[in-house]
Order: sequence, then structure tokens, then C-alpha cells
Amino acid sequence: MLYPESPIFIYEFEGELEGRLHNPPSAFLGLWNEEGFSYLFFASKEDVYVSELSRATGIRLGASHEMAYRDWQTGVPREGISLGGVLIVRPDNPNPPADALLLDPSVVFGDGDHPTTKACLEYFRAINGEVHIDTVLDLGTGTGILGLVAARLGVRRVLAVDRNILAVQTAKENVKRNSLDDVITVFLGEARHYVHEPFDLVFANLPFSILRDILTARGLVPQRRWIVSGVDERQARVLQDILLEAGYAIVKERFDRPWATFVAVLSPLGYRT
Repeated sequence: MLYPESPIFIYEFEGELEGRLHNPPSAFLGLWNEEGFSYLFFASKEDVYVSELSRATGIRLGASHEMAYRDWQTGVPREGISLGGVLIVRPDNPNPPADALLLDPSVVFGDGDHPTTKACLEYFRAINGEVHIDTVLDLGTGTGILGLVAARLGVRRVLAVDRNILAVQTAKENVKRNSLDDVITVFLGEARHYVHEPFDLVFANLPFSILRDILTARGLVPQRRWIVSGVDERQARVLQDILLEAGYAIVKERFDRPWATFVAVLSPLGYRT
């Protein structure tokens, strides 16, 4: 795993490299794909490998970056972090409590430090204390942190989705190291393709444009509760109006500026298309 002082090396390719990597070096951390670009992460400098990869695939190598892991993200602190009433520790913890979650975020979003993660899990803990949450859909799962905490708090089934290859790989590894394979299933794909069945609760910590597209999609199956985050206050108001029009009530909201998080619950009158 990576430590605060660990170096990371990032190479940006102007094209899709999924399925085109052959015999990557042992320092390879993963492939991050986004908007037609590919970002390769390594634990050591690999100029020769990436140059040969560019020639072999015909995909242009753009910028490269070198930094300390601490400059990429915080990472799980040595003493662990408590989120939603669950202690999260690093996999190298020599004596983790029996009910702790082991989390290695690698270079993926979701180490527990971000305000949106904390807000989502605080709301989940409060909701789960009032009503039993049996099924959860985690859209944009990242490291899997939201689904992992939900599973530890008693959720029977979690469907976790991310369109990023490295996020899916990281989430699957975190699920496995916590022996939660029978509860959490991780899929690679677009979030909008996984709202075709009802869940007790949906985590949607995603960019505004993706959330808006999901909430306005034709044939969206009504979900009992949404915990929405990853947007600012203005964007949150737009999303809330969409949900209100569809028959939801906004029951909780908080602002950790610039971030907004809110909870929407399907009203007793039901869903309106």
C-alpha cells in the first residue's frame, strides 16, 4: 500500500488504453479512464515502459507528473478514522479491532477524509437508526467506502457501481479484504444503467451533470431514499426541485461549503413520472 511519503508517477494518454496493457511492470498501480483519456499510475518512474506502450498502441503520451502520495490525497491515518460509527483502519494495522473496516484507497477517491463522504455516512447512520435499510445502491463507489460502512452496519445487499476501471479494482479488493463478498457486488459501468430496480437507499455522491441525467432519465425506477452529495448549493437546489416534482420530500440538508449534501425520501403519495 501507499504511505504519505510514497512517490507516485502519473502518465496521461490521449486515448483509451483499457485492454491494451501487456505485462505492465510490478510498480503499476492501475489505469484511470475518464472522458477518453487514460491515466497510468506507478509507484516508480516508468518512462521506458510508457514510451514503448505509446508506440505500440499509437496513442499519444501527453503530460507526466511525479508527486508524493500525500499531495494526491490524505490516505487513511495511522490511527484510523471513525465514520458513521465504524472505525476504518489501514490494512497494515497490526491489531485492528474485530469490527473495524480495512481500507486501502490506493489512488482512488474515498479515503474517508472528504466532507461529502463524512456527510453521506453521518446521514446514513441517522437513517439506519430510524428505519431498517436492507438494500443499498452505491453510485460512483470509488474505493467502496460508503457501501463498506453500510454493509458493516447491517445492510444485507449492496450494489456498488463505478465507471472507472481503477475504482472498480480498488473497491473489489477492499470488499475482499473485509470478507464482504456475499454482501457487496461491484460493477464497472455507467451509474444510469443501474437504477432499474428499487433500493431502500441510494448513495449518489457524483458530479452534478451525472446526477441530473440520472434523475431526469425516462423510466427511472422510484427509490425510497436518496443521499445526494458531490454538488454545490446552487446545483443541489436544481436537483432538489427535480426530486420534489417527482414526489420526494427533502428531509435533511447540510452545507460544508462548497459542498452540499441532502436526503430525499419518497412521499407517501408515491412517485410521479
